[in-house]
Amino acid sequence: WRGQRLCRALTRAMCVSPALTDGVPTKCCFTYQKNPIPQRLVRSVFDTSSSCSKPGVIMITLKKRELCADPQEKWVQELQKHFQSLGN
Repeated sequence: WRGQRLCRALTRAMCVSPALTDGVPTKCCFTYQKNPIPQRLVRSVFDTSSSCSKPGVIMITLKKRELCADPQEKWVQELQKHFQSLGN
């Protein structure tokens, strides 16, 4: 169990990474979440900066975890649409 927690933490750390652009930190995605995240578990979503090498959508979960997703995936687009309708 403890090993699983560590593995998940390391995976998340590789997924969302801060980058510096013009001296201002920004978050970039380097890998994507493969499985859809249920909408009820997501607090907010936002796009990564255009200065990142790979486009991405960062989802903040209710437990304040940051996960990256592929903006081309249908489930990610539906999640973004939902939060845009809420004024997020």
